[in-house]
Amino acid sequence: MRTGLRNSQSGQTLIETIVAIYILTTGLASGLALAIYSFSATADVSEKLVATGLAREGVETIRRMRDSNWKAGALSTCPDLGANQKCHADWLNRASPGYNISGSASGIAYRVAFDPITQNVAKWTLDSGTDYRLYQQADGAYNHNAAGTATDIFRKVTIIYQSSSGDYSAASPLVLVRSAVWWWGRNCPRINDLNSPADSQCKIISEEYLTNWRDY
Repeated sequence: MRTGLRNSQSGQTLIETIVAIYILTTGLASGLALAIYSFSATADVSEKLVATGLAREGVETIRRMRDSNWKAGALSTCPDLGANQKCHADWLNRASPGYNISGSASGIAYRVAFDPITQNVAKWTLDSGTDYRLYQQADGAYNHNAAGTATDIFRKVTIIYQSSSGDYSAASPLVLVRSAVWWWGRNCPRINDLNSPADSQCKIISEEYLTNWRDY
């Protein structure tokens, strides 16, 4: 009788141990999965925040260049806009101290370059380089200077002439500025150029229309 009782107690202890181990491992696995998910989600949010700022920076840079061309230029007669119409004819391409922000109907791609040392109009420039990767500099800034630390973030700014008819003309078209930022990461394709928004789900695209509205 006592032997049977001991065997029963031993069996119960073994079952309880197995159940306890199962509960423990299940809890650990769930906790680990949650931690991994939280880490990945945090990384995704961080990348999106950085990309959003960089995409917006690309658009704002082109707009400021347009404004600088206005300020450095002078009004001229623009008959293509109508009789006795005045405009800044060189708003898209003005010689120094202005900027060349010319585009085309199919779009011209640029890299926005920033030189923190230069204190004149050359602080911001556009170039047609095709290495869109951004490098983090010693001061924390992101630009295309390969002397910095390479990141997995890329930016391309495209200037597109959307319309040159109606209220617009060949000299004063409706301009679309598209600043695309994409990155390599979890479930992200490792592409060096974003030719279409469909090429990657890991992207932020900021767009803004610019016109030659200033007539004073």
